[in-house]
Amino acid sequence: MSFRKPTKSYHHGHLKTALKKAALKLVRHKGPRGFSLNEASRLAGVTAAAPYRHFADKDTLLAGIISDGYAILAREVREAVQKVSRVQEQMVEAGTAYLRFSVNHADYFSLMFNSGIDKSKYPQVQHSAHDAFSIILGLAQKSEFTMEAAHARALSAWALVHGLATLNADGALAEIADQKQNVEGLRPVLWDFVIRHK
Repeated sequence: MSFRKPTKSYHHGHLKTALKKAALKLVRHKGPRGFSLNEASRLAGVTAAAPYRHFADKDTLLAGIISDGYAILAREVREAVQKVSRVQEQMVEAGTAYLRFSVNHADYFSLMFNSGIDKSKYPQVQHSAHDAFSIILGLAQKSEFTMEAAHARALSAWALVHGLATLNADGALAEIADQKQNVEGLRPVLWDFVIRHK
């Protein structure tokens, strides 16, 4: 990968966005931990000192991108859920949206769950993650009599779709099915979960 010379000048805020885009591109090529903040600076076309106007270090930059990823996930899951009215259908649509996100935004997905940063240090990450999880928890509450049961069901649903997303990303599902498993092809698995947890 070639890097441009640091000749660009960004307005406040635009630099932040440019650095996030550069970091995401590096994630796609090198993985979440395979690049430095200096590399992101070069790719964005700014000096090595420029990122420190917004980010204390690389982990702070990654935390910002992770928060953005959770926000995109939450938006897409909410939009999917609103397309149907029955709770069972909403659960399936929420799971399908999660799987679709893991494919269409693989760079964000990789960062959100494989960045290696200590997320407890970043309140914005915790808040955005909680907001995304609250959608499936809200659906689970419609089907359960207690908050404890709803929380357990929401965790089970999340574990299922995240496991499927991870297996699909790793190609493990293709090895079993002898073909690339697409998101829509996983709907029967989601329906089976919903039916078994009426």
